[in-house]
Amino acid sequence: MERSKVVVHMYVSIDGKIDGSYGSANSSQYYSDELFRLSNADGNGRETIQMYAATGHPDLSQYDTTGIDYQDWLPDIKSETWAVAFDRKGKDGWDVNYFDYNNHRMHTIEVVTKQVQKAYLAYLQSLEIPYIVSGETDFNFEDVLRKLKQHYQIDTLAVCGGAVINGAFLKAHFVDEISLVIAPHVSGDNTKKAAFDTLGATVQDTFKIKAVKQLADGGLHLTFVKVD
Repeated sequence: MERSKVVVHMYVSIDGKIDGSYGSANSSQYYSDELFRLSNADGNGRETIQMYAATGHPDLSQYDTTGIDYQDWLPDIKSETWAVAFDRKGKDGWDVNYFDYNNHRMHTIEVVTKQVQKAYLAYLQSLEIPYIVSGETDFNFEDVLRKLKQHYQIDTLAVCGGAVINGAFLKAHFVDEISLVIAPHVSGDNTKKAAFDTLGATVQDTFKIKAVKQLADGGLHLTFVKVD
C-alpha cells in the first residue's frame, strides 16, 4: 500500500458514546496502550486537538509571511511517534511542537487546507511543525496519507476522533479497520456523539469482525476490517 492504512480507534460506552463519565481505569488504559500497538501516529480533528493539546491563541500578526505559499512544508524531522492534526482553517494553538500522551512524546504534523492564513503557516514553521496543505476547503485524504507514509514512515494512522473527522474519513471510504474499546457502561446521554458523525451523509461501507478480546473490567476490544 502506497499510503498509510487507516484504523479508527475509539473508546466508547456500550451505547456507542465517545464523551462522558463512563470510563473505567482498566479499559481506558488499555485503549491508550493499544493505540501505540496499532500505530506510531494518531490523527485527531481540530476540536479534539484544541481540547487536549493545542489550547493556545497565537498572535498571528507577528509572523512574517514573506516567501510563504500554499505548499507543503515537510522538513526532515525524526520522531518515534506523531500527532497528526486535521485542522482545515488553521485554528490549533500550539505552544510546543509535540503532544505528550501515555509516556510518548508525539511530534506534531498539521494538515490544513487553503482556507488557512499564510501567517498561520509561518507560525507553524517557527515551531518546526511540518504541515501538509491539502485541498481548497476540504482534505484530499489519499494525498495526505501518501505523504504521511512517504515522508514520515507512518504505515498506519490511528484516527482517534472526534466524531466529525472519523466521519470524514468514512465518507471518503478511507477507513480500513475500526478498533472499538468498549467500556462496561451505558451512557444513555443523547446529547453525546457516537464514534462517527457523517453530517447527514449515508455511507454503505461494510466491515467484518477481525478480533474480539474481553478486558479485565468486563469491557471488550472489537476489531473490524473493511470488506472490499
